[in-house]
Amino acid sequence: MVLLPVYHSEPERVGPSPLATICYGGASGGLDVRNGRVYMTLPGPLPATCEQWCPASLSGETRHEQAARGRQAGLEQGIGWSAEGDLLFAAFWVEDQPELCEAVQTSYERLIGLARGKGFGHIYRMWNYLGAINQDNARGEERYRDFCSGRSQAFEAMSIGLGELPAATGIGLSSGGVAVFLIAHRHVGGVNLENPSQLPAYHYPPRYGRRSPSFARATVMEGPDRTALYLSGTASIRGHESVGTTVEEQLSVTIETINSLLDAARKRFSRLENGRFESMKLYVRHPEDAAVVREGISRAFQCPLEQSPLFIADICRAELLLEVEGVFLG
Repeated sequence: MVLLPVYHSEPERVGPSPLATICYGGASGGLDVRNGRVYMTLPGPLPATCEQWCPASLSGETRHEQAARGRQAGLEQGIGWSAEGDLLFAAFWVEDQPELCEAVQTSYERLIGLARGKGFGHIYRMWNYLGAINQDNARGEERYRDFCSGRSQAFEAMSIGLGELPAATGIGLSSGGVAVFLIAHRHVGGVNLENPSQLPAYHYPPRYGRRSPSFARATVMEGPDRTALYLSGTASIRGHESVGTTVEEQLSVTIETINSLLDAARKRFSRLENGRFESMKLYVRHPEDAAVVREGISRAFQCPLEQSPLFIADICRAELLLEVEGVFLG
C-alpha cells in the first residue's frame, strides 16, 4: 500500500476515508487533526483545491485489510499525523519568521523524529510550501535559500545521507509561513532516482545558497504487482542551470527533462514501461501562461484532467515560469 492523491473542489467529497486533506487557496495557513485525519489549509497556491491522501494498493491487498490494522492520529509538538497499517502522513505549519533557517530545522527534526518514533522510518515523498519564496529575509538572503539551509541541517542532524533524500517539491505561497508534509512507510523503503540530464540538487554549486537543496529527482515504491514513481517538482533545468526565457521554451525543456527521468527509470523498473501519470500538479508563475502549460502537459502525458490541477504560484527560482510534479504508475 502507498498513499496517492485524489483531487476535489470540496474537502469532504471523497470515498474511502483519507489520512489527510490539504486545502490549497485558503485565507491563511493552519493545521488540525480530527476524526483520524490531518487537515491542513494553505494560503495559496490558487485556485482553491482539496487534495485527499488515500491508501492505494500495489498488490492484491485490499483497503479493508489495511484498515483492519487500525487508524491512529494525533497532534504532537506541532506535528499533525495520521497512520493506518503501514502508511503515515505527517505535517507541520510554521508561522512566518524574519529568518526561516532555525525554525525550519527544528520543525523538520521533529517531523522526522515523529515518523521514526511511530515506526515509519521510510520517508518516500515530501512537499515544502513557503510564503514569499523568492523574496529576501531580514538578512538579505532569499527565503528559499534560507529554508534550504534549515532543511539541510535537519537532515544532517538526523543522519540522513544524500542517497536517502526522498523526492520533494518546493513552491511559493501567497503569504508568509512554511508548510511541510510527508508520506512514509513502515517497512518498504523507496528507491531514490536522479535525472541523467540534471546535476543532483544536493550537489549544486555554492551560487545557489549556503546549503544545496536536499531532495532526489524521484522516488520509486515497488509492490508485488504495481510500481509507483513519485516525480519531484521538475522545471526547466539542465545540469544546474535554468534554461529558457519564455514559457514555451521552459515547457519544452520541462517535458524533455521529465521524459529523461522516465526513460532512466524504465530501464530499472520494467513495470513502468507501460505506465502513465495517474496524477500531476502543475505550477505556473503567471496566469496568462496557464493555457499554454495545460495544453502542453496534457498533450505530452495524457494525465486525467480531473487529476492534474493547475496552480498559480511562485517557483523556487525567480527566473523559472513553471514546475511539474506527479505520480506515475506501472
